[in-house]
Amino acid sequence: DPSAKFYFTKHARCRMKCRHITQEEAKEIVRRADVNYNKSDLDAAEGPKYALEGITSIDKQHVRIIVAPKQRHLTILTVIDLENEWQCPSCK
Repeated sequence: DPSAKFYFTKHARCRMKCRHITQEEAKEIVRRADVNYNKSDLDAAEGPKYALEGITSIDKQHVRIIVAPKQRHLTILTVIDLENEWQCPSCK
């Protein structure tokens, strides 16, 4: 749904800054919605979490985005670069 609202958690924003992934890049991957069910947790107590994966069109990063659908928006829980190990500060 292109009109879906996205909510980026503080943790996700911290991870994205460290890993050089923009909100637009994250939204692009989410809209394509290639789900990796092996990395998803559909039975999580607080509601299902989906692992969406893809390559960003701008700088060709292979990323995994963990999302949780909520009633009014899609919560972006974290953003992972699958190919580069960034030395990130502690993101709480």
